[in-house]
Amino acid sequence: MISPDRILNFWADAGPCNWWLKTDTFDASIRKLFVDLHRQAAEGGNDSWEMLSPDAALALVIVLDQFSRHIHRGRPRAYACDDKAVKIVHRVIARGDDRRMRPDVREFIYMPLMHSENLPDQNLSVAETARWLSAEDLASAEGHRDIIASFGRFPHRNGILGRTSTPEEGEFLKDGGFAG
Repeated sequence: MISPDRILNFWADAGPCNWWLKTDTFDASIRKLFVDLHRQAAEGGNDSWEMLSPDAALALVIVLDQFSRHIHRGRPRAYACDDKAVKIVHRVIARGDDRRMRPDVREFIYMPLMHSENLPDQNLSVAETARWLSAEDLASAEGHRDIIASFGRFPHRNGILGRTSTPEEGEFLKDGGFAG
C-alpha cells in the first residue's frame, strides 16, 4: 500500500526540475510507480485520504491532478480527474486545511483550481495564491485565469479533447499561446 507520505516525499524529492518540464522519463517513472494507485484514486478508492489529514488530502489531490497529467500526457484522460480534484480542493479550503499542509509542496493544493476551465475556480486560485504563495506563483495563476476569462477554456487542450478552436483561439495558439 502506498501512503500519502510516500506520495508527498516522492513529489517533493522530484522538485521543480521535474514538476514543470515535460519529460518522458519522469512520466514513465510516475506510470511505473503509481499507475495502480492513480486508477484506484480515480475510482474513489482513496477518498478517505481527504479527511485523514491535511497532508493526506494534498497527496490525493496530487495523485488526481498532477499524476493524471503525467500518466496520460497528451490524451483526454489527462484531465479526467480534474472535477474530482477541484471538489476536494473546495472542501479543503472551506475547512482551512490548506493552511496546515507541508509548505514544500503546499502550492499543489491550488493547482486543480488553476487547471479548471471554470472562471470562479480561477478567481479562487488567484485569491488563494495571492494569500499564501509567491509572486511567481501568483503571476502563473493570473495568467491561467486570464486565458479562461478570454476564451472560457484552455485553447491548448482543444486538439487533445477533440474541440475545434475558434479563430481567436487559433491566433492565440499561433502567437505562442500557452503551452502548459
